[in-house]
Amino acid sequence: MKKSNVMEMEKEIGNQVQLFIWRIPKKNHDAMVKLQKQFNDLLIRHGVLRMEIFQLTNTEAYDGCINIATTMSANQDEEIWIELQSHRDLKQMNEVMSEAMKDEDMSAEGPLVKQFMNLVTPGSGMIMGKFTRLRI
Repeated sequence: MKKSNVMEMEKEIGNQVQLFIWRIPKKNHDAMVKLQKQFNDLLIRHGVLRMEIFQLTNTEAYDGCINIATTMSANQDEEIWIELQSHRDLKQMNEVMSEAMKDEDMSAEGPLVKQFMNLVTPGSGMIMGKFTRLRI
């Protein structure tokens, strides 16, 4: 890929990704879609470059691999979702998240977070990580 194309891509999707993985009961699918639209709008407003949500659709694994549904201890009545938040860099991500957490809706006791916690599988928690783009 040409250097100018790489630079253009990095402007669009950034060099820092924050990843969240959670599981929800299938019956909460539509409510979670609606809630994630609200989170998306709020986070974009606070400066997240891009926010994407994916649902696990295949529980098969290549030989030598373990499917994430197994790692997450998901059962037949649950879905696994992954959220990717793209940021320009670590500094910008930390600034955006700091500002977003000041938002009444996003605080730990805010209505959106409470609603989210009521939709995920009780006691399941969430996996998260911050990843920096590697130049390979």
